[in-house]
Amino acid sequence: MTRFRSDTNYWNNKVKYFLHDPPDKALSIPGHQERANLLLDAFAISSTIQHEEYGDPDRTAAGMDRQTLPGYSKDERENGAVNFLAIPAITHPTGDSDPLSFELPDDLDLAAVAGEMRRLVLADLGVEADSGKGISEDRQVRGKEEAFASRRFLYLYFLLRRRLNQENIGGLGALWERLPADTRLPDHSIWRHNGLVSALASCRDLSPKGQASILVFALTPVQDFIGRARKLRDFWTGSLILSWLVFEGIKAVMCYLGPDHMVYPSLHNQPLVDDWLRQNGLGEPLAKLEKAGLAATSYEVASFPNKFVCLVPTGLEKDVAEGIFKAIEAAWNDLGEHTLTLLGDKMGNDERFADIERIFRRQMGMYWEPQWSAAPLVTAADESALRNLLHSDIFERCLKDFQATRTLLAKRGINAGDGRGQLYAASHALAQAMLAAGKSARRDQRKPEQGIKCDMFGEFEILHYEDLEDRNPKPSEDPFWKDVRAAFPGEFKETERLCALGLVKRLAVRACRKDHPLARFFKNADAFPSTTSVALSGWFASLDEAAMEDRRLAEALVDLGWPDDKYKDKAKKILAQCLHEQDEARIEDTTIPEEKREAARQIFRCHKVDDAWKYYAVLLMDADKMGNLINGVTLGARWETVLHSKLRDRLQRDDFSPDYRAYWSKRLSEKRLVSPAVHAAISEALGDFSLLAVPEIVERHGGRLIYAGGDDVCAVLPVAGVLEAVREIAEMYTAGFLFYDNGKREVLSSSPWRPRTGRLVCHLGRGEKISISASVLIAHHKRPLGQVLALAHELLDIAKEQGGRNALAVELDKRSGGGRTFVCHWNQAPIAALQSDLAGATMLDLFLSAGNSIAGQEEGGMSSSLAYRLDRFRSGIAAILDQSPELLPIFIEKQLIRSAGEDDNGGDERTQMLALQVAGLIAGAGGLDVDDLPVEALIVAKFIGWHRRCWPTFANNGDQP
Repeated sequence: MTRFRSDTNYWNNKVKYFLHDPPDKALSIPGHQERANLLLDAFAISSTIQHEEYGDPDRTAAGMDRQTLPGYSKDERENGAVNFLAIPAITHPTGDSDPLSFELPDDLDLAAVAGEMRRLVLADLGVEADSGKGISEDRQVRGKEEAFASRRFLYLYFLLRRRLNQENIGGLGALWERLPADTRLPDHSIWRHNGLVSALASCRDLSPKGQASILVFALTPVQDFIGRARKLRDFWTGSLILSWLVFEGIKAVMCYLGPDHMVYPSLHNQPLVDDWLRQNGLGEPLAKLEKAGLAATSYEVASFPNKFVCLVPTGLEKDVAEGIFKAIEAAWNDLGEHTLTLLGDKMGNDERFADIERIFRRQMGMYWEPQWSAAPLVTAADESALRNLLHSDIFERCLKDFQATRTLLAKRGINAGDGRGQLYAASHALAQAMLAAGKSARRDQRKPEQGIKCDMFGEFEILHYEDLEDRNPKPSEDPFWKDVRAAFPGEFKETERLCALGLVKRLAVRACRKDHPLARFFKNADAFPSTTSVALSGWFASLDEAAMEDRRLAEALVDLGWPDDKYKDKAKKILAQCLHEQDEARIEDTTIPEEKREAARQIFRCHKVDDAWKYYAVLLMDADKMGNLINGVTLGARWETVLHSKLRDRLQRDDFSPDYRAYWSKRLSEKRLVSPAVHAAISEALGDFSLLAVPEIVERHGGRLIYAGGDDVCAVLPVAGVLEAVREIAEMYTAGFLFYDNGKREVLSSSPWRPRTGRLVCHLGRGEKISISASVLIAHHKRPLGQVLALAHELLDIAKEQGGRNALAVELDKRSGGGRTFVCHWNQAPIAALQSDLAGATMLDLFLSAGNSIAGQEEGGMSSSLAYRLDRFRSGIAAILDQSPELLPIFIEKQLIRSAGEDDNGGDERTQMLALQVAGLIAGAGGLDVDDLPVEALIVAKFIGWHRRCWPTFANNGDQP
C-alpha cells in the first residue's frame, strides 16, 4: 500500500466524481454543470459525467452533512435558494460565532473565472492553454498515463484550491478555499463535499458489498514513547518520529484509496504532505505556492495525532488496517537501519557489531502496537442492534431526525432512502466505541528482557557487546558505550546507556539523510536548546546591556564570538553547557575549547547568574473533553447559526411552507448534527491552530515548541514570557475566523471582508464547553526531565479536575521548599465586592500584575516575606472575607506597609493598588475554606514578576500584564 494503486481508470473516475460540481458552484448554481464539464476537459476527462455515476454517493454525502432544506421555487413561500453573490457569507461550522460576510468584486465575470480556472489547470499540469493539445497527448504524459492519473488527482485535491487563491482568480483570493458546497448551509466547503462524494463512490466501486465503512486506526504507545527522554531534544525528536510514523500510515491510505478517504486529521497545509507531493511530481506548483507563502512552513512541529479516521470499502477493512500498519512498521525499521548504518560507519563494522545488530533489530520489531476498529455506515434498519451497542443519546437524536425527514419528504412524494447519510454520527460513534472496547482488552505480548536496563526505556536491555568478561561494567567503562561516546562526542553522558529505541531517538537527527522525510524537520536539530539554555534566556537578553557598563564583560563576550549574530547561538550553547557543568562540578563536554571556557568563566564572574535564572517553564495544554466535541455533544454551532441568515429568516416567516416551518421550528435552536464536514472543520481548525497560531506565539515569547498535535500542545519557554504565551494560545483555540498573510494574523470581525490572497481559516470558535486547559511547571534546569514531564502532566490533571477544566494551573517547583501552585479559570473574575475597584481584571490579570508589583516593591526595600506574613493570618483573612470582604484590601495594605518597615499612616497609590491586587488574588472567586486560600500563589507570582522585571523585553511593561 505504499505505492499508488496501479489502475488508471480508478484515478480518472475519482477526478470525475470529485468534479461533479465545479469549485465555483456557489457563485452561480445555474450553468454549474457546464462549468464542471469545462474543467473536466482541462483534466483530459470525458466532459460528460452521468448523474447515475455519482447520484447515490452525492445523496449520501448531502445527507451526512446537511439537514433537509427547501430547494429553489418560483413561489417565494416555498423557495429555499440563497443567492451567494447577493448576500455572500459563510457560517462557522463548530462554534457559536458570527458568520463572515464578504465584499465581492463588483466586476465578477463568471465566464471569465471559468476560463481562467481552465487555463490555470492546463498550465500547472504542463500543457499550454492555447496549444490545442489535450493532456493525454502531452509529451510529459505519453506512456506514463498510470503515474499521471494519480498525480492529477493529488493536484486536484490538494493544490488547485491554493493555486486559485494564489492567482487571485476573479478577485476571490483566499475565499476560493472556503467557497461553500451549499449556499443555504454555508458552513462547509465545496472541496469537502466533492471529496466526500468521490470517496463514497470509490468505496462503492471497490467494495464487494458496494458500501463504505468508517475505519478508526490508532498507533500506540504514545506518551510512553514521547515522554521517555533524557535530553530536551530527545523529547522533541520522539514527538516528530511518532507524528511521521502516523503520516506513513495515512500515506498508505492515500496511495491505496486516495486522500479524499481521510475524514480526520486534516491533510491540508501539512509539511509532510507537501513534501510528499513534491516527491510525486508536483514540485512546480508547490514552488509557486511557496513563493506566495501558501505552502506549508511549520517544519520542526509534530502535528499528526496518533489516531486517524478514514472511509474504506466495506469488506476490505482488515486489508486496509493491515496495510496501514505494515507501512508504519516498514518506515520504523527503515529509520532503525539508517541509525545502524550511521553507527557502523562511525564505529566500524567489526565482528562485535553483529551483537549490536541482533539486539537492535529484535528491540525495534517489538515496540509498536496497532489498534483499529471499523463499522459500516449504518441504516435505519440497524436500529435494534444499535440500541444495544451505542450510547442512546447519539443514536436517538440521529434516528429522530431521520424519521422527521422521512415524514416531511413523504408528504412531498420523495423517498428519504435508508438513512445511511443522516445516521453518520451513529456510525462514527459505533466505530469509536469498538476501538475503546478493544483498548480495554489489550494484552501486552512483549516478553521481558534480561540484562542491564536502558536509562530511557527501562523495560529494554541496553545495547552491548556479548564477549564481556565483566557482565555488569560501570557505565563509564562499558566497552560499547565508550566506543559510542568516542564516535559521537558530546552526544552521550558518561553515565548513559540506551537500548535500540533510545539510540534511535538520540541519533535520528543525524541518521536521517537528505532524502528522508524527517531530514527537513531535523535540519536545525543541533541548535535545539537544552533546558539550561531556555532557563538562561532572560540572562542572555541582559548581557548586551550589562556589557555597555563593564569592559571586562564586553571583552569576554567578544572572545566568545557573541557580538556576531552568526555565532550567537553557538555562544549561548557554550555558556549553557559551562554553567551546567559548573553546577555539577565536573566537565562532561570536552569538545569546548579551553579558551572558550575561560571566556565563559569570565562572563559568569562579571555578570552573575542569579539562582532564579536557572529555572524554565514547561507548558502543557490539552483540549477539554475532545471526545465529546468529536461526537457533537459540546459543539457550539446550532442550526440557526450555521444556516444562511436569509434562509433562517424565511423558515421563521408565517407565510412560508408549513411543512418546512414545522420541521425547522423545533430544530433551529438545536446543536448542529456531527457530520464528516464537521469532523473536517474540527480537524482543519486544530491543524491551523497547531501549524499557524501556536508556533508563532511560542517563538515570539522566546520558547521552543515540542509538539502541537491539534488538541494538545507542549513547549518549553522562559519564565518571563510563559503566561502571556499560554493565555494567547488559549484565546486562539476558541477564535472564530482569522486571516493569515505571510505570518501576520488578523482576527476577522462580522463586518464584510474583502477577499485577498492569503490563508482564510477558522478555529473552533465560541462554545460553552469548547475549551482548553493548561499547566505551567516552573522547574530547575538540572531537575531530571522525566520527573519534570511527569509533574507537568500531574499539574495538568489538577487544572482539569480542581480547576473544573477551561483552567490554568501554575506551579513553582523550587529545589528547596517544595512546590507552590496557583489555579484559575481563564476568565475567572474575583469576588463581587472587589470587581468594581479592579476594573474588570481577571484572576490571571491579578496574578501577573501582583507578581510584577511585589517584585518591584521589593526592589525598593519591601520584605520578601509577604506571603508568609499573610499565611499567619489565614483565619483572620477568612473571617474578613466572610463578614466584610471589601475591607480585605485595607488589611493587606497594612501588612504591606509593615513589611516595608514604614510608618503605619497609609500607603501610597502604588501600595494601595498592590493591596487591591493581592486581595483579589487571595480571595479568589469566593467560597474558599481557610486551608484553600491561595496565599502561596503570591510566591509564584513574585517569582514570575522578578523574571519579567529583569528581562529587558518585559521590564517596560510596568505592573500590567
